[in-house]
Amino acid sequence: MAFIDFRFRPCVKAVVDSILNNPAFSGFVANSGFGRGAVPTLEEEVALFKGLGGEKFIMNGRDCESVSKAASSNPGVLEAMRAFPDEIIGFYGVDPYKGMPAIKAFKRAVLEDGFAGASIDGDICRMALSDARFYPLYTMCCDLDVPIIMTTGPAPMPRVPMENTSPVHVDRVAADFPELRIVMSHAGWNFPQQALTTVFRNENVYMDISDMTMNMWMDFYVTNINSYLSEKVFFGSAHPFTHLSEALYVMKGYDFAEGVREKVMYENAKRFLRLP
Repeated sequence: MAFIDFRFRPCVKAVVDSILNNPAFSGFVANSGFGRGAVPTLEEEVALFKGLGGEKFIMNGRDCESVSKAASSNPGVLEAMRAFPDEIIGFYGVDPYKGMPAIKAFKRAVLEDGFAGASIDGDICRMALSDARFYPLYTMCCDLDVPIIMTTGPAPMPRVPMENTSPVHVDRVAADFPELRIVMSHAGWNFPQQALTTVFRNENVYMDISDMTMNMWMDFYVTNINSYLSEKVFFGSAHPFTHLSEALYVMKGYDFAEGVREKVMYENAKRFLRLP
């Protein structure tokens, strides 16, 4: 089955360095041994992706430099987009502390470099997704008619409060910006009832189920996806945190209703991204 991966970062040196140098991921690095051993090339990662049946993937940039001191990954995303324009769809990471210069840089990235939308990390940035400092970015996304990916459902991270990515904040933003197309990445799994309700009640809110191996409520999610949300959910692996092959294997074990698996794996993302 062909699929579109809504959260796949090729495990190349730039991505590895962005994880190793970010204090928020120190626990993950220590426990998993991430970053040890040989690092694959971009060509090898894309070949892996296509070999497993992938058609396109979202590579979202991360810019939390003001808090984490880790450099923005946007340059690496742009380089990858240019190398594999048929496979890679880039989303531009925005640091809310950088103010209007960051918003203007995002606009140029969309209009001149072909980025498909914005990506933000309220958890690592220590800023609630409904904070007014994000609102100029939301306005710009509406002006450009591009979506935004909000990282929700953060993994175990030292000194990173998860309340900033609560679906309650997403619900507020969705109400304030009804034209803004929002994707809750990681499906807000720390707040399962709020996350599913937020997607259900807001026409402009969607979710990807990336990092599903960490989501201890996935069976509950699948039940609701089958019943109410079959057209608003996207597959995502969270590669390299969860290897793509593992995510695909886990997906096979979920009891999706007839026709729903195809929507989640491919059709919903294709429609949302307005792909031909």
